[in-house]
Amino acid sequence: MLVAMLLGGAAWADAVPGNSDVRILIDISGSMRQNDPNNLRRPALRMLAGLLQPGTRAGVWTFARWVNNLVPVAEVDQAWRQRTQALSKQIASPGQFTNIEEVLDRASRDWHGKPTTHARHLVLLTDGMVDVSKQAADNAQSRARILDTLLPRLKDAGVKVHTIALSARADHALMKQLAGETGGWYQQVEQADRLQRVFLKMFETVGTPDALPLDDNRFTIDGSISEATVLVFSKPESPPVVLRSPTGDEYSDSDLTAGIAWFRDQGYNLITIDKPAKGEWSLQADIDPDNRVMIVTDLKLRTSEVPAHVAVGESVQVAAWLSNQDKLVDRQAFLRLLELRAAAVTADGSNPLGLNDAGSEGDETAGDGRYAMRFADNQARDAVEVLVTVDSPTFMREKRFRVAVHELADASVGDGPDGPVLTLQTSVAVLQPGVQVEAWQQDGAGERQSLPLGDAGDGRWQVALADPALPVYAAVSGTSRLGNPVHQDLGPILAPGAEMPAPAVPPAAAIETPAEPLPAPEPPAVVDDAVAPPVAAPPPAEPADDAAESWLMPAALFSAVNLLLLVAAGTWWWLRRRRGGSDDDDIDLDALVGDSAADATATGTDAQEEAA
Repeated sequence: MLVAMLLGGAAWADAVPGNSDVRILIDISGSMRQNDPNNLRRPALRMLAGLLQPGTRAGVWTFARWVNNLVPVAEVDQAWRQRTQALSKQIASPGQFTNIEEVLDRASRDWHGKPTTHARHLVLLTDGMVDVSKQAADNAQSRARILDTLLPRLKDAGVKVHTIALSARADHALMKQLAGETGGWYQQVEQADRLQRVFLKMFETVGTPDALPLDDNRFTIDGSISEATVLVFSKPESPPVVLRSPTGDEYSDSDLTAGIAWFRDQGYNLITIDKPAKGEWSLQADIDPDNRVMIVTDLKLRTSEVPAHVAVGESVQVAAWLSNQDKLVDRQAFLRLLELRAAAVTADGSNPLGLNDAGSEGDETAGDGRYAMRFADNQARDAVEVLVTVDSPTFMREKRFRVAVHELADASVGDGPDGPVLTLQTSVAVLQPGVQVEAWQQDGAGERQSLPLGDAGDGRWQVALADPALPVYAAVSGTSRLGNPVHQDLGPILAPGAEMPAPAVPPAAAIETPAEPLPAPEPPAVVDDAVAPPVAAPPPAEPADDAAESWLMPAALFSAVNLLLLVAAGTWWWLRRRRGGSDDDDIDLDALVGDSAADATATGTDAQEEAA
């Protein structure tokens, strides 16, 4: 399930700075020739560079035995994008060894203290293990320094490490621990041709971009949008992508006009529209669930931080609100035109999450413009997509988040040097240090035999089984990384070939005899040879006087009508004063989203006045 993240006063603000500082670390060791033979790291990096939004700082490092700062850290603008796209051609697989320690250290060396202006992210792509020497001891020492020295430093600096393992032989335990303990995302990629989509998901994780819903290859541009970037994935045999404007003009990568930049690469098209015209745009292209429309706008959908890792059984509270030029939008005449909603999307389907501003289901204050929800998942999943959307007559917005739902621990029994061994692997992604574990075996009579678990490191606990034929049970307790007390019971766990013991049967002498049958009910009491009379029922109520009833009903109706008229008049007076107050001076939303929003607002007010 998902963890409780209680939001009081200040917690309604962004938990992290609004902009991001992203450092991308790409493995160029020789083993990449097998795992990425077509150098698909290049177009994936170019796509990420094209998607990063204004306000972001970014840099690129490559590493094998040595570390190279391929693209220095700078503000993302057109010059930075062009430089990154050009230098991406240098990415290949010429190196020896895999110096993960050195690249993590070099790329984060200038980060000190907690982030204030930019959230900090490292994106590590590798296909191997820590490999700095031909000596196993050197590699083990380097790995230990990553966990014992580098990882605490990164956590103290508020850095989130996102790891992509591009092979089955990568050090998955290390990749998971780096991501889990820093609140980052871990992803294993079986084939390099998935890299572009994985980089898209990473971009959405580190950048949380403002985006538009793309339905049936159609999207709607409103007046607040200054730039739109359209990402379209395409198959090699697909016809060229065509973009159609609201006026019916059509554009392709070979037929462009001023204000439209088109970048076509292996497997995708990236189209950037400067000052796009308002209205419905459409694509003539393959419909793909990973196609996106990202925007630059002053009218933003914002949320509190959504954790990347939660435990089965935990409840998460998330807030969402609109801001215009970084100011909260709380004008009710405007908010009445909107529908804010959220859903948890899994392989099983989409479930609504009850996002509301009614002071219920996680929302603290009704009508303040801050919407909230609680959600949970009772099943462990690699990923739940949390989708937050805004829908209105004149504009739409959406944001996507990924949440991994973890069991607190997994338990298994395998072969050891002296017989079966129980291994209990706790989840470092959701459990803080100080976890409490216990294990025992239990026979058919319920007799327990405690097992002395030993700490094997990296969140693993092990013990040899005294009797391999008996099932094993375990319990894990602790505090989640979101600060909640959590607990999980595991078992029964059986050794290979073992069977559950039959419940012990008590001896025959101990089997209880059936209880004596209840005596038959006695006949009714008899008084003087006669059955006692039943208790008298209360007399029926006297019927109401018809004349009184006929007079009361019209009076009640007359009073109710007068009360409604008074309420309507008060509401009309309040709205008139509200429309003339400073609220409209602070935020001109009607002009921002177009005339139709103003018309809808005026229509709603006129209807209230007419009702009054």
